[in-house]
Amino acid sequence: MIKNYKTFIYLYILLFSKTILASSSASFLISQTAFNNYDFTQVLYEYSANRNEDSKNDYLDELISAVVTDNIVIAQKIAENFLLIKPDNQEAKLVSMIEAFNSKNENKLHALRLDSSGNKNDLFEFIFFLNDKIKSKNSISNSFLEIVKSSYSSKDTNYPQNYNFLLFYTTLSILINNENYEAIYIKGQLLQLIENYFFAEATYLKIPENHNLFLDAQRNIAFNYSQENIFDDAENKIIQIVEKNNEDYELKKILADFYRVKKKHNLAIKLYSELIENNSYDVWYMFYLRGICYEQSDNWQKAEKDFIKSLTLKRDSPNVLNYLAYGWIERDIKIEESFVMLIDAHNANPDSHYILDSLAWAYFKKKDFVKAAELMEEVIDMVPGEAISLDHLGDIYFAMNRKREAAYFWKQARDLAKPEDKIIENIEKKLKEYNAS
Repeated sequence: MIKNYKTFIYLYILLFSKTILASSSASFLISQTAFNNYDFTQVLYEYSANRNEDSKNDYLDELISAVVTDNIVIAQKIAENFLLIKPDNQEAKLVSMIEAFNSKNENKLHALRLDSSGNKNDLFEFIFFLNDKIKSKNSISNSFLEIVKSSYSSKDTNYPQNYNFLLFYTTLSILINNENYEAIYIKGQLLQLIENYFFAEATYLKIPENHNLFLDAQRNIAFNYSQENIFDDAENKIIQIVEKNNEDYELKKILADFYRVKKKHNLAIKLYSELIENNSYDVWYMFYLRGICYEQSDNWQKAEKDFIKSLTLKRDSPNVLNYLAYGWIERDIKIEESFVMLIDAHNANPDSHYILDSLAWAYFKKKDFVKAAELMEEVIDMVPGEAISLDHLGDIYFAMNRKREAAYFWKQARDLAKPEDKIIENIEKKLKEYNAS
């Protein structure tokens, strides 16, 4: 049934994101900025501090913020006042209809389904009614969730502008049925996408241990911890989750990835080795990630073995092909074999600037400088601030006797390079030799 409603649902959500009216109030500007940045608490603070000021006549952002943050009493008051100004506002009506349903006020619910002209609203009919009868609690809750899922999967929806509205509808689903754990899980995911990790964790923790989404929620909490900047605190939290969930394979991967990203390579290698022994469905990927850790620990011999092993298990992975081929090219070995691998990798993933950089570098090693420059220039267009690619382009130009341009890009690369790029010292040497000449 949801398919019949997709078109108007998408239109509603796209239009909702543009309905806030203009105002010269500084408080309004703060509130609107906070709303666009998903700072719902700040929106409600501005509303509370300035509720007596007549600076605006559209409180949609306040209404949505109150619902998303579970401030239901405030949401109901905002909805009531909003409907005095705009009696047909859909969001305010939805909040009032939920209040009417939960309080078993069927007369009010039937009255709210009609607009000021006495016409039925398609959205309200889909959510609350079936054959002119009020749906059950579970059906209404799932109808809200169907809107979220269908809208979220639409390629036409502008996600960054509409997380607020997706969160709004998801929370309404939960308000109708607080045991709709799929809705709770989806709300946690949406909060995670806007990087509100604290609120996301609080939401995920509402899922009971006996539910089939519990472990997925725990994995997402662990992943969110891995995004924290304080290493020891994040590490301890993730380890606790791993231990509480029987050393779950996916949770251990999150911990291993956390160590790898934080450049704790020995710890990462130990965990990836344990995961490899598990011989799970993605063992090829564990070999690849352990190989990265070996390579970044300056142990190319072990890294090479892991990359080769990964490719024997899954020959068509463009990232593994790229990593191994680039490693060989940098060491001036197996150039032709590497070149073929990089062609395959680029065909499989033409949008990867890393692979395109490697392919350009392979052309350079084959002394096809014109083609190398052409491809590396494409890389710079894709990622203007990529220090290693800028350094490569400098080398290519230098080989083409375009020395002033080479020096220019070497300087850019030097200024943008990070210590882990391991190119600064070599660039300084090249610039010194260039200046001396």
